[in-house]
Amino acid sequence: MRKTGAAATCVTVQLDAGEWEAALFVQLAGEQCERDRRALFTMNKRVPVGIETDVIEHEHGAVVMLRLDICTVPDDPMVAEILLTPGGACGHFEVLQRLSCQPRLCWFFGDEDYLVLGAQQHGFADAQRAEFDRLRLDAVRHDAVVRCTGRYDAQAALGGVASYYRLRTAG
Repeated sequence: MRKTGAAATCVTVQLDAGEWEAALFVQLAGEQCERDRRALFTMNKRVPVGIETDVIEHEHGAVVMLRLDICTVPDDPMVAEILLTPGGACGHFEVLQRLSCQPRLCWFFGDEDYLVLGAQQHGFADAQRAEFDRLRLDAVRHDAVVRCTGRYDAQAALGGVASYYRLRTAG
């Protein structure tokens, strides 16, 4: 994603001395994101956003994909994808665990210097929390099967999935 000027991550944070929760951070850097930064800076309403999710069952382990659609510019959403290996990185497992039980999701948008251009939060419905729980359980189930075969390697799984992105952007 850095090739397009954008980067995104989902990590656990503690905001305002509250409970720990997963939050999304999207960096809009480079000239490719200039329109998005300008729109975020001048917008005085919530940015329409969406998340698609999937578990990619790689031969070496599960990779959970969070695809973020951020509609700062009409008819041209910015897309960012976050890849998590819940069986290989305890922080990734914790993110999915928190997403499956927290009441809201906070989004933070920053520029190339990580200055916050905008922030917003959305309440989670039970169905959304259940979807994140299903993702976590599906990934754990796949990883358990792969571990039984002795082929589990979170980095190889992540590398295999990431190579798809390199191939897709090379042309």
